[in-house]
Amino acid sequence: MKNITVISLILIFSFVQFIAAQTTSKNDILTKQDKSIHLESGINLSLPVHTMMYRTHRLAIGINVRAWKKISPKWDLGIKADYDYRFIKKKSQETAESMELSNELLIKGLYRNFSLISIKPNIQFNSNSNWFWGAESGLGYAISDADSRIGMGFVHEYDGLQQFGLCSGLYFGKCFIIGPTKKKLSLSMDLTQFLAHWHAENSLGLTFKYSLIN
Repeated sequence: MKNITVISLILIFSFVQFIAAQTTSKNDILTKQDKSIHLESGINLSLPVHTMMYRTHRLAIGINVRAWKKISPKWDLGIKADYDYRFIKKKSQETAESMELSNELLIKGLYRNFSLISIKPNIQFNSNSNWFWGAESGLGYAISDADSRIGMGFVHEYDGLQQFGLCSGLYFGKCFIIGPTKKKLSLSMDLTQFLAHWHAENSLGLTFKYSLIN
């Protein structure tokens, strides 16, 4: 699953380069509204899909904010901020020996909720039928309720104070137009990851977004 980061970065840089070459000829098509900055926000719901994380944690609930600008009739370039709070699995009784952690502080992190904050530049393609897909990659910062220094260090492959990592994602969804003001409500399925020391912890979930500035 570490390929998600590589794929996201390749897609972002490749398409930015391609779209930049097309922008000059398509600028005449864009309206003043298309050239404005758009803002949307919503809710994240996700579950871990990697074996290690799934042993100890379950649902994450969070919020997202994305600012974006059209760079062609079908392509958006933006930046997205996420805050997710992941809950511990109830009755999780993994022992220190089975998790093979070397630090008591990290062992405590196995049984506590944690937060993940991320900021990710992204690129999104929008089809004529209101379907869209995108890729994003940026910096993530994890905070454990057990101790803010732990981050995601309770994961065996990290086994250290792991607060920072590379957060990336791929997503696919549909946009719905609401009311006479044509506000947009979008629903997408997101595959995301936190990567550090060449090990990735992945999650799969749903993201809801509502346009605040259309």
